[in-house]
Amino acid sequence: MNPSSNTDDVETKEIHIICSLCGKSASAQGESTRIQEVIGGTSYTFDTEDCFNMFRRFKSVYGNEFKGFLAQEQFISDPFWDRAIPKEGEIREIEIEKGRVRPDTIQVIQDLGEIRKIASEIVKTARHELLIIFSTSNVVHRPEHIGGIQLLKDILPETSIPATTKRDLNIRILTPLDDQLKATSPELKEQLNIDFRYIEESLQTKMTILIVDRVFSLAVELKDDERDPTYEATYSRSKSTVLSYVAVFESLWKQVELNENVNKLYEQLKIEDKLHRDFINVAAHELRAPIQPILGLTEVIRSGQGKMNANEQEEVLAVIIRNAKRLKTLTENILDINRIESRSLSLNKEALEIDDVILDAIQDIESQIDNKQDLRILYDTNRKGGEEQEGRTFMKADRNRITQVISNLLSNAINFTKTGTIHVYKETEKDGSISVIVKDTGSGIDPEILPRLFTKFTTKSNKGTGLGLFISKNIVEAHGSKIWGKNNYPEGKGASFAFSLPRVTNR
Repeated sequence: MNPSSNTDDVETKEIHIICSLCGKSASAQGESTRIQEVIGGTSYTFDTEDCFNMFRRFKSVYGNEFKGFLAQEQFISDPFWDRAIPKEGEIREIEIEKGRVRPDTIQVIQDLGEIRKIASEIVKTARHELLIIFSTSNVVHRPEHIGGIQLLKDILPETSIPATTKRDLNIRILTPLDDQLKATSPELKEQLNIDFRYIEESLQTKMTILIVDRVFSLAVELKDDERDPTYEATYSRSKSTVLSYVAVFESLWKQVELNENVNKLYEQLKIEDKLHRDFINVAAHELRAPIQPILGLTEVIRSGQGKMNANEQEEVLAVIIRNAKRLKTLTENILDINRIESRSLSLNKEALEIDDVILDAIQDIESQIDNKQDLRILYDTNRKGGEEQEGRTFMKADRNRITQVISNLLSNAINFTKTGTIHVYKETEKDGSISVIVKDTGSGIDPEILPRLFTKFTTKSNKGTGLGLFISKNIVEAHGSKIWGKNNYPEGKGASFAFSLPRVTNR
């Protein structure tokens, strides 16, 4: 073998060495530029001085954990670079924090997975405001679309935003309304602090639009909401594009708010109109009812003078007086309704003994009891044998108005109690106030009217205007107190009505 040929073979053979920082393969022919260093008892080779300096900096920062980034060949492995390079979502968040959002980024996306990924990432960055327009109610509920409400439920609890900031995050959603959302929106509002507005069909858009902090926008067009849905989304960080979507959202929000206010006013006007018509019908009927017997019986008396005996005349006069009082009460109620609605109901308060007021009201109301009714009114009085006893109860109130309240409660009890007793008594409440209770053994309160018991024209009686309890409630509340009613079941039959007034010691 020729020695010279062996020498040539050795000289032309290249030895490949890997740079410990970048993993670059350097030949032995570039040996003059390579650097070899022993760091921490381990020998490393670097391609350039820059690689050596950067390697030392990384090792000083990561310490003992640095070995975990090294491949077997003693250069920094790909997992290190994967961890060191920020993810796309982190870059977006950093850009927001640093105020360096590029104003011209617009991207069209048709892959649903990518759309949901971007939606998730930009929602995570939210600090101040989320504005969402849902095109259909299906998009709200079905997470297989772009996530809907579930997207917010999944992301917001996991985000690194502090709890105080989460509470300040303003989330406003415009969406078509369906039964499911109507049932769940109160819980969602409480859970995620969402303010909902519901879009009417005429205001619906064809796109679902997500706006984050008025910096990002994602507009998703759903081609078919029912079967084989396809999507096309426009993701933008362009200031002009995002603000255009904000303008659309705010315009729709104000339009929906205006429509809601108009609808509320319309419903209120309908209610008021019905109340006025009911009032006219009831008043006309109730005025005619007592007027007819008054006119008829007075005509009988005039035409039958000298033919009636004293007892007959007394009975006829009693009917006339009773109907005249009924007419007087009706006209007073009409005037009281006007005072209540114009907020001009006035009180003349004085110190009065409640027992006297109750007894006077009972005496006046007993004339309303029909002779055919087997009915008694009982009262637990604080007087015995005409002598004043200890425990007399004084209140500061308007005598005429409180008498009116008690008379209304007694009259109501008489109307619904054919036989039995009406029991009137007092109780001292825990706060020291005195309650006056009227408890009957009649038919009780119809469950249908129980929720609106103290509103105008609420009655199941074939006589009466349904104004008594409404007026009584306003009189008691004008005294700064309260009135209530309930059925006696299961303790007994009938109903109980009561009102309270503060007790006074100094007259």
